[in-house]
Formats: sequence, C-alpha cells, structure tokens
Amino acid sequence: MADAVFPTQATAQTRYISLFGTRTRFVIMVLILLCLTSIWSNILAFNFAVVCMDDDDSEMGASLNGTARKTHFTSTQNSLAMAIVAIAALLGNFPIVQLVGMVGIRTVFAGLGILSAVSTLLIPLSIRMGFYYFLAVRFLQGFAFAANFPVIGSFCAKWSYFKQNGLFVSSLVAYVQLSPAITMPASGALCSAFKWPSIFYAHGAVSLLLFVTYALFYRNSPQKHPFVGNVELKKISIGKIAAVDKRALKKVPYGPILKTPAIWAVWVAAIGNFTCVNMMFLFSPIYLSKVLGFPVHSTGITAAIPPFLQFSSKLICGAASDRLTCLSEGVKFRLFNTLAFVGSAGFLCVLAFMGDEHKRNNMIVLGCAAAMLGATTGGFFKAGPVLSKQYSHFVTGNISLGITITMLIVPFFVNALTPNNTQEEWKYVFLITGAVMVITNIFFVIFVRGDPCEWTSDSFHRASSVADFEQHHIRNTGISTISHNVEDVPEKL
Repeated sequence: MADAVFPTQATAQTRYISLFGTRTRFVIMVLILLCLTSIWSNILAFNFAVVCMDDDDSEMGASLNGTARKTHFTSTQNSLAMAIVAIAALLGNFPIVQLVGMVGIRTVFAGLGILSAVSTLLIPLSIRMGFYYFLAVRFLQGFAFAANFPVIGSFCAKWSYFKQNGLFVSSLVAYVQLSPAITMPASGALCSAFKWPSIFYAHGAVSLLLFVTYALFYRNSPQKHPFVGNVELKKISIGKIAAVDKRALKKVPYGPILKTPAIWAVWVAAIGNFTCVNMMFLFSPIYLSKVLGFPVHSTGITAAIPPFLQFSSKLICGAASDRLTCLSEGVKFRLFNTLAFVGSAGFLCVLAFMGDEHKRNNMIVLGCAAAMLGATTGGFFKAGPVLSKQYSHFVTGNISLGITITMLIVPFFVNALTPNNTQEEWKYVFLITGAVMVITNIFFVIFVRGDPCEWTSDSFHRASSVADFEQHHIRNTGISTISHNVEDVPEKL
C-alpha cells in the first residue's frame, strides 16, 4: 500500500518503463515530428493568410479611392516576407548548430520553439502596426526555424536504432510535407469561420503547447530518460561509436568534413530538393487560386493534396530503404535520390506544357511530382546521418542551408517570371525547377558514398586525441614523448 502512494525510486522507474515498454524512442520521435511541423507551419501560415486577406472585405484602408485593404501585401512585400525568414535562418544556422553540439537539443529546441510560438501570436498585431514590425516578427520565426535540421541530426544520432535509421530520418524530415498538409486545410477552415488573424492565433497556441510538452518530456540521451529501460538502451546503442574522450566528440572536425566530396553531395542535393519543395509549398495556394481558379474555401484542402502525397511517400520509401538489404547503402542512396529527382522533374515538365483548361489534371500531375520527391528519404536525407554518424547534428543541420538559400531565391524568381499568374508564365518556373533537380542529382550520384566517413571512426578520434596531447606537451616542455603509433595509445585517450 505504501508503494502505491509513495513508491520507491525503483518502483517508480519500473512503472515509467512499463508505460511505453521498449518503444519510448518512437513516442519521442512523434513528439519531435509534431514540434518540427509546428515551427514550419508557423512560417507557412502566412502564405495562406495572404489569400484569406485578399478575400476579406471587412478591413478597408483609407486610400484615395477608399478601396485599399489594410492587410493587402504587394508582390514585392510577399517576397520580402519570405526572404526575411530565410535570412534569419541563415544567420542562425551556425550558432545554433554550435549550441546543439555543446548543450544538446532539449534546451535549444524548446527555447526556439517557444520563440516561434510567441512570434506567431504577435503577427496580427505586427501587421496592423506596420510592415517593418511584421518583418521583425518574421525574422524571429526564421531564426527559430534554423534549429529544425540540427535537431533531426542530433536526435537520430543519439536515439535511433541502426536498423531503423531510415525510418527515423524519413519520419522527421517529413515535417516539410506534413506542415502544409495540416496548415492549408486548417487555415482554410479558420479563414472561413473566424477571418485571417485566427490562423496565426491557432498556430501559435498549438505550438506553445507542443514545446512546453517537449521541454518536460525530452532528454538529450536515452540513458537519462526515466522511461527508457535496459532492453531499449542496448538496442539503441548497437552500432554507436565507442566511448572515447567526450571532449574529442564535441570537437567537430570541420576541416575533414569540408574536404569530403560525399558530404558536399548531400548539401548540393538539398539545394535541388528544396528548390522544388519551396516552389510547390510556398506558392501552391497562389497557383491554385490565381492560375487554376480554385475558390478560396477549397484552396486549402486542394493545396494539402501534394504535400500529403509526398509525406506518405517519404514514410514508405524511408522504411523500404531500411529493408532493401540486397543492395549496398551507396547504391540505395543513388537509386532513391534519382527516382525522386528525375521522376519529379519529369512530371514538372509535363505540367509545364499542360494548359489550364482541365485543372483537375494539373492537380494530378502536380501531386505525382510531389509524391516522387518523397523518395529522397532513401537518398540524400538518409545519406547525411549515415555518413556523418555522431556529427550528424552538423552535417544534417547544414541541410537547412538548402531550404533557407532556396527560400531566399525561389520567391524572387517565381514572382519575376509570373507577374500575371498565367499557365504560360508558370511553364518556365516548372522547367527551371526540373533542370535544377536533374543537375544537382548528377552531382550527388557521382560523389556520394555508402560508408561512414573516416572522421567518424574510433581510430580517427584516438589519433586526434594523441595529436592534441602531444602539441600541448611540446608547448609546455619542448619535448616530444608521445608515440605516433595509434595502437600504442591507451584506450582512455
């Protein structure tokens, strides 16, 4: 009876572990997926809110003709609103990657997630105060977004079982598609029921709830989590690097990483992938409403179809890449990435030469292009953590440069090519996007490899520790006494 009311530590731990059994890592993975989705959704909400604002006759400005809307954004302002997010994410990328490496993702991600939630709640007020106030709040959203890919890399490196690495990576990177799949129809419903400010209030409130839950539940390593038992710990630890000097593990070998062509292949592929992703998901509401003529109330649901198809495809391809054991990892990386990039580019080329008379056919082809891109989870997305292992927070984290660089460029080139939003103008957008994907895939196929890089190995760290120790010894004594044979070095180094 006493244990029921005041359980001992052992009893309490047993109850915690029994709650999720040996599946705690999957519960945490789902929680992180929702948090990642929330940060991206907070940014994407603006893209639908613009359509909602244009359809709102209740807020009229005091212009000369009395018809200007207070909340209407010009094409240039729309581009700046997207570009400022990218600029903030670019500026935040390196310091956030460094912070993740030093203190882990629990504190960093929770803090930035709450920042994203609060800034989203402030957007309606900032819009009414003036455009530059709005840009300042968007900057905060973008800075918080810089954490997403470092979080994915760090979590997968510490929490994933090596046979499920593809499943974990594919599930988490699918936030890019899950966000618009949720945000577009939800924003459409909120717009119809409560007008455009409710879009931001709802997104901000949900985001705040998710990140408070994350801060309370997450731990930076499985060993520290009260819900993780010995069975799950042993499974997670298989294939992980042996315990060498912790200081050496925190010291990221930037030089060797930046000299590795396979890592550059991953980053270049990210540029191609996110050129297409940003073109599709940032501008699909505009393409659907302005070019194809879908009404505002149905645009949200229609715009959610391509990202939902891509989200489903990512989960399927991620699991398939783990189970396809008859091929080497390098071959699988090339196969899945080519299927994704070339397949998606092919459908975009078909879409480029279609008219706009049969809008449902356009939607089908656009959906196929999005679904094909889901195979990237078996390509460059999976290659990043496999190649970089314990430094995945840096390598996978810098995949975020792909999404932010293209987020900076894509709005300007799309708006420049589509001043009148006609199908003929959009043809060039689709063709250019397809060309970028084919070129970046060729680079990836040539330079990617299938095995972890040399700088992830135990021997590399022991050699690095010896070199650092000897340099320190020489500086203090002027005498070199350390053996250069790595095998002679004690394991404790």
